[in-house]
Amino acid sequence: MTGSILNLNQLLSSPQVHVKDIKALTDKLSKFVAGGADQLMVISDFDFTLSRFADKSGNRCSSCYCVFDNAVGTNNPEWCRKFVGLYHKYGPVEHDHSLSIEEKVPFMEAWWQQSHELIIQGGFKREAIDDYVSRCNIQLRDNADIMMKKMTNHSVPFIIFSAGIGTIIEMYLKHKFGKVEDNTHIVSNMMGFDQDGYVNSFSDPLIHVFCKNSSVMPADRTFSEQIHGRRNVILLGDSVGDAFMDVGVEEEQLSLKIGFVNHDADKLVDKYLNYFDIVLVHDQSMNVPNQILEAIYAKSH
Repeated sequence: MTGSILNLNQLLSSPQVHVKDIKALTDKLSKFVAGGADQLMVISDFDFTLSRFADKSGNRCSSCYCVFDNAVGTNNPEWCRKFVGLYHKYGPVEHDHSLSIEEKVPFMEAWWQQSHELIIQGGFKREAIDDYVSRCNIQLRDNADIMMKKMTNHSVPFIIFSAGIGTIIEMYLKHKFGKVEDNTHIVSNMMGFDQDGYVNSFSDPLIHVFCKNSSVMPADRTFSEQIHGRRNVILLGDSVGDAFMDVGVEEEQLSLKIGFVNHDADKLVDKYLNYFDIVLVHDQSMNVPNQILEAIYAKSH
């Protein structure tokens, strides 16, 4: 455990790293390291967690849904106006601190459903969407590719749990890496296509930002065998809703939750510290998760 403690001291020295309870974190890390890679699984949000919030120039990066309005903008301004209008209508509700999550849920369901309906009405073909993805401004966080490669090498199940569009995530990973690795599983809103290749449906149940838990996990989880017996979960997210992505993981005994604060740090850090073991502020990299994972892998050798 010595190496892991040294890493922890090193991590805590960074002004970007915030921890509420250092002793609890130290105890938890020691258990994760003792369990090694064989006991581990990782669950991560995609938009602005696995992917960057801003690019190197400081420009806002794209989310899965932004791929559409960024690509369609000039070609179909009327469609784009409606699509972006939903964001302006419902976005403030998502971030309204005066409302409870229960009060927000009907608005989130309406936002997602109406967005999906607009995408279906837009007459988008799979090839066109794949082209949009190839040109979009989704970028992985620095060293996220290293994190994913090492999880594959150590056979650690990696679940990307997203309220975005899983088909776009899948396309993006194929453009980036050539394929989606066998240890990587995407739980998200998946598009259905008709025989001519047009989007004609979205998967059920709908996954929005406040229902990311086992209630929306597919019953025929292809990864159920992979995660069997793995009791230690590292969870990565950038919203309070992401802190519950492990709810219902059958065999989980221990979770280490890492939250990314991408904006409004003065308002959000203290709030996030109530939900996440480690809070990273304006950190566009996976360096902290990678250091923790390295300590766990070292135990496995």
